[in-house]
Amino acid sequence: MSGAIGQSRMLAWWQLLRAANVFTAASNVIAGFLIVQHRFEPAAPLMALIASSACLYLAGMVLNDFFDAEIDALERPARPIPAGLISRELAGTVGWSLLAAGVLAAWGAAWLGHRPAAGLIGSLLAITVVQYDSRLKSTWAGPLAMGWCRVLNVLLGASIAADLADEPFAWAFALGVGAYTMALTYVARSEMVGAMARTLRIRNVVTRMLQGFIVIDAAAATLAAGWTAGLAVLTLLIPTLIISRWAAMT
Repeated sequence: MSGAIGQSRMLAWWQLLRAANVFTAASNVIAGFLIVQHRFEPAAPLMALIASSACLYLAGMVLNDFFDAEIDALERPARPIPAGLISRELAGTVGWSLLAAGVLAAWGAAWLGHRPAAGLIGSLLAITVVQYDSRLKSTWAGPLAMGWCRVLNVLLGASIAADLADEPFAWAFALGVGAYTMALTYVARSEMVGAMARTLRIRNVVTRMLQGFIVIDAAAATLAAGWTAGLAVLTLLIPTLIISRWAAMT
C-alpha cells in the first residue's frame, strides 16, 4: 500500500512540474546560444544557461498551480494540489526555490562567460514568470506575457554574445518564438471551454504545439551551426515524447 502511495505522489510531482515541457525551454536556450556562437562552446556557460532556463521553467509550472489552487479545486480537481497529493505550502516552497536557483544559475552563467546580460535577462525572466502566474494569466495581457517569457528564454541563450544588441538574427528568432507562443496561449485558453471531446482535441493541439518548439529550435540550430547541431537539438523530442505519455504537457 505504501509503495502505491509513493508512486502516486511521484507521478503527482511529474504532473505538477509538467516535466516533459522543460526540454522545450532547453531547446530555446540552445538555439539562441548557437545563433550567436555557431558551436556548442564555451560549454560551461551553456550548461549554466540551460540549468537556469530549466529551473525557471519548472518554477513557472509549479507556481502556476500554487497560485491557481482555489480555481483548480473547482475546475481541475484532479490536479496534484486540489487532489491532496501535494500540499500547496510544499508546492510554494519548491516553486520559489526553483525560481531562486534559476536566477542564481543565470548569474553563474554571467560570471562564467563574463557576460552580465545573462544574469539580467534571467532575473527579468523570473520576474515575468511570477507576474504571469500570479496576476496576468487570466487577463488580456496573459498571452503577451507568456510570449515575452519565451522571447527572454531565447535571449538568455543568446546572452553569451559579446554584444547582444548587435545580433539581429537572435532578436528576430526570439520575437518569432514569442509570436508562436502567443498563438499557442490563445489556443490553450479555450481548453476548458466547451464539451469534453472539444477539450481533448484542443489539448492534443496544444501538446503538439509545445513539442513544436523543439522542431523550430532545431531548424534554427541547423541554419546557425549545421545539420549535426540541428539533429542534436531535435533529439530533445525523445525524452519529451516519452515523459508526455504518462505526465501530460498541459
